[in-house]
Amino acid sequence: MPVTYIMVCCHGADKGTAFLANGKWDTRHDYRDYFFARDMMRKIKESGINVVGIDFTNPSQWDQFRAHHWPMLENVAKAAAELDMQYFIFMGNTHAHTMKYWNDKAKIVWETFAQDRHYRRYGFGDDRPMLTIFLPGRDFKSHFDRTPESEKCWLAKFRIGTCQVNDPIVPTPTDGWGYRNMSAGSTDLARFAAPNSGVGPKEWARVDANEWRRRVKWCLGAKEYAVIGTYDDTCDCIFWGIADVRKSRNKIHVHASTKDDPYVYYNIVKEEIEAMRAKSASPGEM
Repeated sequence: MPVTYIMVCCHGADKGTAFLANGKWDTRHDYRDYFFARDMMRKIKESGINVVGIDFTNPSQWDQFRAHHWPMLENVAKAAAELDMQYFIFMGNTHAHTMKYWNDKAKIVWETFAQDRHYRRYGFGDDRPMLTIFLPGRDFKSHFDRTPESEKCWLAKFRIGTCQVNDPIVPTPTDGWGYRNMSAGSTDLARFAAPNSGVGPKEWARVDANEWRRRVKWCLGAKEYAVIGTYDDTCDCIFWGIADVRKSRNKIHVHASTKDDPYVYYNIVKEEIEAMRAKSASPGEM
């Protein structure tokens, strides 16, 4: 099942990278604009991906800047319903803001979104709604296990996936949901691929088209979920969408061999998903 992330936390910032929205190149890419959000979702669907994870990992999105960010979340959910897509929420580090803090946020997700038929349930024999957590599984599991039941009761209602952050990767069964470069859980249920090299920020750089195609092919070999970067982002270079980076003020967005083709990373994702589905539909592969 191919998936991608939408990083609404970074949107509205204009760093020179322009994304194609409704026929225009937009450097603001602000999900508070519903028509922008819908067109981004439409392009994701046209690439062959029908499930998006919405990055709400920063506590400020839930608290002091909620009025700014919440409409972005609601717009993605609205667009998912209109386009018959699915979504789930990507939450933050339970060490940084306590398990109880994120448990309270899981209650909001459960009551506000998780009963929506467009909110993604895990599937593959598990009907719980999904959440991903911005913490490696080895850290999350030990933290979750020692947390009192009353402080994790809402989180326990979800199927939770975990991910690398900027650390050396020591995968666990729940990993594989991101966040830099390439990673997979120890059971290979989920794989993540992004078009950037390196794990820590000092190493980030855009990879070329051949390397990106290799990563996408590898990612699509996951047993259950193939998580393909983020569709657009101004933070780092994990985005693969339709983007003109020639005037980007963030040099890690630019690779000399691909900078003049804003469709190259998007087209590779679309081509490889189409090839995967054609292969699985072939009588010789059944």
